[in-house]
Amino acid sequence: MKELKPIDYKIMFELMKESHRSDRQLAKAIGVSQPTITRRRDILEKDYIEGYTVIPKFGKMGFEVAAITFLKSKLKYKTGDEKTKAVQKMRDWYMKQSGVIFVSEGRGMGWDVVCISLHENFADFSAFIQAQDSELSEWVIDSQTFNADLKNTTPIKPFHFKHLSAQK
Repeated sequence: MKELKPIDYKIMFELMKESHRSDRQLAKAIGVSQPTITRRRDILEKDYIEGYTVIPKFGKMGFEVAAITFLKSKLKYKTGDEKTKAVQKMRDWYMKQSGVIFVSEGRGMGWDVVCISLHENFADFSAFIQAQDSELSEWVIDSQTFNADLKNTTPIKPFHFKHLSAQK
């Protein structure tokens, strides 16, 4: 993987603000030629950009609950091939859950896995947690969840990647 250049960061931040702009529009915003943008964007898309997406207003799209679930897993006690298999089984399960938008190992506050998910209502969330506890019981020891109401509250700061562009 090549090291990023200052122009690459400018391109990434501009794309985070508004990803559907053309290379010509990006070139104008950054102050370089369109071929430069096209060439650098190709490199970024190969190694640094996971994908392009829309960030909807989830509450207006029918999701009432955003959940951040912290888990204590047995993964930290496993090594080598045993850990690889356990992670793959968890990955397979979470990939089948359409409301799950992010899951990762990590560390903090006594937890070692975090899961972010969206749910149509509390009953949907409850069914998800019940299935998670049941179907992942071989790997999950405990879990706690923080729920955000997406329908009846106004966010203090809405979720969007454009906020990262202020870190120039």
